[in-house]
Amino acid sequence: MNTMILDTLYSSNQMVVLLCLSLATFRLFLEVIGFEFKALPITKKLAKYNGEERLERFHRWGFYFSVGYILLFAPGLLLS
Repeated sequence: MNTMILDTLYSSNQMVVLLCLSLATFRLFLEVIGFEFKALPITKKLAKYNGEERLERFHRWGFYFSVGYILLFAPGLLLS
């Protein structure tokens, strides 16, 4: 069962994939518990320059990338 996902997983460093998968899972955990990303110090500073709406969109894209990363790489890691 040689798939594109498994090829990508084994062609790169598996420890890096596992680390990124852990970070993506932690990001989703923060979303589930209702963490306020607007309360982060860097976000507060950047909100002064870029506006709060743009930073909310930035954090939303981070959520989408985390979900995508988990959907693409978790099956390959679980099957190996």
